[in-house]
Amino acid sequence: MFDNPESRDLQLVERTVQQLGLSVGGTQSQVFEAARTHGFQLCPVISGPFLRLAMMDQPNAPDSVLSAGRAPTGAIHVASKPLSSDEAYPKGFYLRVVDDEVWLRGYRCDNAYQWGPEQRLALVAPTVER
Repeated sequence: MFDNPESRDLQLVERTVQQLGLSVGGTQSQVFEAARTHGFQLCPVISGPFLRLAMMDQPNAPDSVLSAGRAPTGAIHVASKPLSSDEAYPKGFYLRVVDDEVWLRGYRCDNAYQWGPEQRLALVAPTVER
């Protein structure tokens, strides 16, 4: 997925799960479908490293807990097609700053994992025809 990526200009936006219309959250497939319903597209997986470099000024997370069976606080998940259907394999990337150190990390979840309404995602904005 990282070999010879297609060159594209994308406008990325950040939205919470709640802003996508899921006031109590939802599974990853429900969240991604809600994003599509609002006109957003999933990011190419290679967007993660580029977005990390573009957002070096992301604020510090309110805590330093890296994993607790939930999404890390202060994280922005790069919404992309899952890398593999294998539950043990990372599904994608998230961006986070912990103690002034910027992170690009992989995340794993199964199909039943519930994304909270406060979870933040990077998505490709709808294109506006000129």
